[in-house]
Amino acid sequence: MKKEKLFYAALLAIAGIASYSNSFGCSFHFDDLPNIVSNQAITDLFNWNAWIFFNPYRPVGFFTFALNYHFNGLNVFGFHLVNLAIHISNAFLVWKLVSLLFRSPCLKSHILFASSGEIAFFTALIFVVHPLMTESVTYVVQRLVSLASMFCLLSLVLFIKGILAERKISRFAWYPGSAIAAMLGFLTKETAYSLPFLMIMISIFFFPGHTEINAENSGVNPEAGLYLGRRGKMMKGSSRFPGLFLLLLLLAVFSFFALASVTSGKYFSVIPPREGHPYFITPIQYYYTQINVLVTYLRLVIIPVNQTLDYNFPMVSNLAGFQVIINLAGLVFLLALSVWLYKKDRLVSFGILWFFICIAPQALVPRSNFIFEHRAYLSAIGIILIWVLLFYYLFGKINLLKYRGSFWGRNFLSLAACLLLIQGIGFARMTHERNKVWQNDYNLWSDCLQKAPGSARAMVNLGSEQIYRQEYSQAVKNFDKAITIFPLYLQAWSNRAMVRIILGDNEKAIEEMNFAISRGPGSNDAYVIRGIALRNLKRYKESIADFTFALSERPERSDTYFQRGLSFWMSGQNDAALKDIMQAASMKNQDAVSFLGKNMR
Repeated sequence: MKKEKLFYAALLAIAGIASYSNSFGCSFHFDDLPNIVSNQAITDLFNWNAWIFFNPYRPVGFFTFALNYHFNGLNVFGFHLVNLAIHISNAFLVWKLVSLLFRSPCLKSHILFASSGEIAFFTALIFVVHPLMTESVTYVVQRLVSLASMFCLLSLVLFIKGILAERKISRFAWYPGSAIAAMLGFLTKETAYSLPFLMIMISIFFFPGHTEINAENSGVNPEAGLYLGRRGKMMKGSSRFPGLFLLLLLLAVFSFFALASVTSGKYFSVIPPREGHPYFITPIQYYYTQINVLVTYLRLVIIPVNQTLDYNFPMVSNLAGFQVIINLAGLVFLLALSVWLYKKDRLVSFGILWFFICIAPQALVPRSNFIFEHRAYLSAIGIILIWVLLFYYLFGKINLLKYRGSFWGRNFLSLAACLLLIQGIGFARMTHERNKVWQNDYNLWSDCLQKAPGSARAMVNLGSEQIYRQEYSQAVKNFDKAITIFPLYLQAWSNRAMVRIILGDNEKAIEEMNFAISRGPGSNDAYVIRGIALRNLKRYKESIADFTFALSERPERSDTYFQRGLSFWMSGQNDAALKDIMQAASMKNQDAVSFLGKNMR
């Protein structure tokens, strides 16, 4: 048995590595830039005050980024290696979690108890190779999601081990470990806020008290591991709520973090237009839209096709549409089904509620983007578990009806395992292909624009890459389209002005940046770009004034220090120039480092 588990463990690790073998060179993308690439807070591991307070709700996650930077700088290989290690660890924890659930009193007479080891393994295998997980693994900054999920799963595993411990002294080891893992999850990302409710559900579903099984007439066939007759008599002893103190503690901590988030003013207010949506979003509109989003997540778990970073998801303003009514009915049906299945099959009921509980922090807190695949990372485990169970139920029933007691009967369930293995291989291939999209920004945003042609954000980001490739006419077309969709998309205006500067039309660039600056907040880039255009026209004083104002708003921008330094240099103010350029170099700005190398010999 030990050798068999080692073989399964090796297979699980190999499957994860094979699926993501082409992800180690994938570049930084999108939110990676402010959170990692240009984040000065992670450049000094020992300046704990910086990385803790860069995002005080997520210090553990940013500590791991600081660790990566300390040992490997901005080498993407190290970041991807850690991300994959976390993901594979999560797969092992999923395997352990499902195995422990089958050891609970309420599942010892389960119809598929004898196949519990295979069910646990295949749930973990499908999870580790599933293409829906690529955004949480290959998109570096979404380590926050996978890491928070790791702490949640670890906390649940330790919590259940504490419940199953026969000696009280063992519980004093498992429960504190569970609490520490939970705290680390809370301090990694808000995804972990679902953890106390998962613990309550596990306690109610699988550990309502001491339960004994009357083996006589229990209806369990030890050879086939299948339920053949009526259930055995269930005799309940003293009722207790396991780990009550731990649950109360975690609920109290959850309440503190949740209250702090809500009172911060960051959530539950009207969301103004921005790059992902050229319209206002009210909380009620966000909730209506989440009805369609939840169904999309379910579809992506079962049929992971047409994946993209930016879905450009249409907002739902009311419940009058046919699609939203059908989707709402489907979600209500799933919830009702989980209640109905509670006594008939707690594991399937558990899988359904797991999905809804884990997705709740994402669905109930309004934000500017309706959907991202990484938000379904933890919740997908419940649906994957149900999927694996259905395979074993199907072939178990055929076994009973047609092949019981025969050679085929003894081996028929292995066909379920073979089919799940084939599906795992197919998913691994899809994940490998999906990682090719993440190789660079050009591939990523081209893919987004192909699958969401109306996405202004995809147009602007693809246009930015086209500038680097000197595809200026195509870049301008994308910026023009984005501005047509969202006239106040300041990044589109700024990027288009950069093309004007490259092509020598500095006056036009200044004119467009004047418009962007007149729109108010969010125009920091516009001051920088106007400053460059003014410098090209030898209007150095005005150029320096623009850079100075931009730095007063965002002093962490090394590129602005470098640009102001160039304006000082070209105006003959060498001392001021060197001060700015050296400041930029100290902030790891490569243009500044290169300039000093060439001019300070």
